[in-house]
Amino acid sequence: MKKVLLLAFVLVLIVALSGCAYGTAAPPQTDEADEKSVISTVEGFGKKLQEVSLLAPKDMVEKSMKESYGDFVSQELIAKWAEEPESAPGRLTSSPWPDRIEIRTIKKLTGNAYVVNGEVIEITSKEVTGGGIAEKQQITLTLKKADDRWLIDDVTLGDYKKID
Repeated sequence: MKKVLLLAFVLVLIVALSGCAYGTAAPPQTDEADEKSVISTVEGFGKKLQEVSLLAPKDMVEKSMKESYGDFVSQELIAKWAEEPESAPGRLTSSPWPDRIEIRTIKKLTGNAYVVNGEVIEITSKEVTGGGIAEKQQITLTLKKADDRWLIDDVTLGDYKKID
């Protein structure tokens, strides 16, 4: 009888504990947490820009974009850029090359969309050793939340500005 009661007690305990573990939803993310994730996505993407040569053959550009941008950019946008590499951010010449994106503003559009304005900072070997910026280009990125992660879903590039 003791074994039956012990077994019943263990089963009740297991059911109760599993109900606690699965019955509670994760707290909703705050705007601050979303902004941090958006910033991380944009900065991570900015560090990958130099890895994608836009002047390579079309099939190589698409492969390179999938490998380098896949964690940061929606598959639809990568497909669009693969067809129109001139509309994509990336490396156009051997020097200068894109080094990073510096964020200027972040604005929440909806619960699952943000727009980020910034600049693509380009450098040469001179800036690597001595610091500074060779060129910069305005960039506007729209990010959307998909499957609990932020992805870049649209990009608009502005003009280049050479730095003296």
